[in-house]
Amino acid sequence: MHNTFDPIIAVEGLRKVVRDADGELTILDDIGFVVMPGSSVAIVGASGSGKSTLLGLLAGLDTATAGTVRLFGEDLTRLDEDRRAALRSGRVGFVFQSFQLMPHLTALENVMLPLELRGETQDAVARARDGLERVGLGTRMSHYPKHLSGGEQQRVALARAFVTRPAILFADEPTGSLDAANGEAVIDLMFELNRATGATLVLVTHDTDLARRCETTITIEAGRVHRAS
Repeated sequence: MHNTFDPIIAVEGLRKVVRDADGELTILDDIGFVVMPGSSVAIVGASGSGKSTLLGLLAGLDTATAGTVRLFGEDLTRLDEDRRAALRSGRVGFVFQSFQLMPHLTALENVMLPLELRGETQDAVARARDGLERVGLGTRMSHYPKHLSGGEQQRVALARAFVTRPAILFADEPTGSLDAANGEAVIDLMFELNRATGATLVLVTHDTDLARRCETTITIEAGRVHRAS
């Protein structure tokens, strides 16, 4: 059980190097910070600064070249892919710019999916229905993604991310594919769900309005933390 007085994420000396045609490319170098449970953190920076790479490392979707990332107190650098996936299961939710809904599933079925994958089938329908009601899609549950607007699809993705009641929500440019009105509505919903569930929010964004609403902003420049406020 994770102690609520300890960081839910702790990063120290994090480095990510990849090989390209010209040799080695350092994407992130000597990154360090902590995230406390229930807080909200925006990771900002220019395109190519390493923001999305950092998010992937924090979530254990990618592996670092050096340094440590502790998630729920566990050092991700010491875990293989299966153990990292097990650590995330049910405790981590994701929202992406591209929505990543399953096109052959209805909105309700998309939200039920993470519950079914965990074997929580007994009340999956009720929990998915409640999630879609919360994001204002109670009348759109039987619709497939192709029949939903971009804003509606992102709201389905939000409901899916929160249906397992995760401790952390990672979001990569959650408003990047939306117009201003839909983007604002999704931001409002995200923080409303954050307050209701107590989940920690870690967001990569170019959206200055979204970043301002977070308690902490981490600015990445040329692969390093330029400023944390």
